[in-house]
Amino acid sequence: MNSLKEILENKKINEKRLEQEAPDLYNGFMAMASHYYKEGSLSTKYKQLMSVTAAVATKCVPCMVISANNAINAGATREEVIEAAAIGIKFGGASAYTLVRNNLLNCLDEIESIH
Repeated sequence: MNSLKEILENKKINEKRLEQEAPDLYNGFMAMASHYYKEGSLSTKYKQLMSVTAAVATKCVPCMVISANNAINAGATREEVIEAAAIGIKFGGASAYTLVRNNLLNCLDEIESIH
């Protein structure tokens, strides 16, 4: 597994590059994400927990790590992140379970160590 630090640094570097080389793509995606993650009928915390579920179901490790970090930053507990991941496993099957087994707990340990 890449560490949280590595994943976040890679995201930062690649987002900056994408912003420079493909500004329409970058700005369009960022506007969409900002719109959908803002507080509304659902809090940002719950939206980030749903992102953990979706990331696990679609088997995207960087998505899961970033969403778990965002959920914790939005006030979610470790237990809530794990429960959100469990729902993702229900939809993603054995390979989603393997993704969580091999990555999520270490990721949460790392997030807790910096908070």
